[in-house]
Amino acid sequence: MDADTLHERTLRPRTLGRNLRDALADLFSQEFSFSTGHLTALLGGCLFAPSLLTFWFINGLLDFSTAVALGTVASAAGLQVRLLAYLLLVPTFLLLRIGVHLAHPGHRKQVLAGSCPRTDVLSLDWFSVGILATGLPLSLQSLGPWVVMNAVLLVGVLLVPQVTSGRVAVGSKVVAIVVAPALFFYARYGAMVSVLPEPAAFLGPVATTTLSDGTTAQLMELANSLLVGPLLVAGFALLMNYLLTHPEVRDIPVVQHSLPNRDPIRVVGLSAALGTVFYLLVVAGASGGLVVVP
Repeated sequence: MDADTLHERTLRPRTLGRNLRDALADLFSQEFSFSTGHLTALLGGCLFAPSLLTFWFINGLLDFSTAVALGTVASAAGLQVRLLAYLLLVPTFLLLRIGVHLAHPGHRKQVLAGSCPRTDVLSLDWFSVGILATGLPLSLQSLGPWVVMNAVLLVGVLLVPQVTSGRVAVGSKVVAIVVAPALFFYARYGAMVSVLPEPAAFLGPVATTTLSDGTTAQLMELANSLLVGPLLVAGFALLMNYLLTHPEVRDIPVVQHSLPNRDPIRVVGLSAALGTVFYLLVVAGASGGLVVVP
């Protein structure tokens, strides 16, 4: 075998590999274009988005740690069911979103043509609310800490800035945002720490007011019923959508960068209601029971 033949055979795999690499790069450049491509329609936010994975993991950690801290999970079994629902959350949301787009004639035509409809129909943020909001009555049994926290927020964030301005108004908001959660946890768990004064003696009897077990059970049944629960959670989501995007709240330094934009009422209400139905069906599948009418 002469040197030229050996050199040619050596170059052939390199050339083939280079051609395959260039073809693959060209394919990806076409499919992941911001304007065209069927994969873009699927991955670029129409039916799915890589950011959903970040939401799934980060918000999951935040939501469940908050739920445990607030007392919206009564038992390990309840936490396991909510964890199961959270694992099924994104696949279920995607199927719903795909179904909504494919059921709409105009959206279906766009998706099949490789472009993405720009109409927001469902929001994963509000769809996930149903998983943990259905447990809020458990936390509200300790009503006193909620009253204390919300009273501080009402005065510091909404009322004081109305009669002041400048640094005083900004300082009032910042102090309220820091102090209110601290008072909540002190009123709720302060009695467990021996070195701290008794919350009822320090904050007054209102701070330790509780609802009866019967009242809490009735509220839980309402929130976890298929007929009433989705409506209650949708109302809660609409309230939070309004409060978190209120001008007085959005002006708070640092906090303003972590707050969402106000979503349309129909998106918030529909997403929260469907998310609640989804969670209640997961509970029914895990426990074998479903409350339709409270």
